[in-house]
Amino acid sequence: MNIFSFTTHFGREEDCRIHFKEQRDKIGVVCKCGHKEHFWIKSIWSYECKKCRKRISLKSGTIMQNSNLS
Repeated sequence: MNIFSFTTHFGREEDCRIHFKEQRDKIGVVCKCGHKEHFWIKSIWSYECKKCRKRISLKSGTIMQNSNLS
């Protein structure tokens, strides 16, 4: 998918966030401490590790991690 088809497919930022969250939930999120259980904090669109409380953004560990796109 290139940037043009990406922006066409995801008309709003929230559509993209929802898609990313669905995909992350399918694969699972693993914290740097190795723990695999997390809370979802919708107000900031982040996961929080149940063990060490470190927060992991939705883009962290994905191709979008260092992107300037919101």
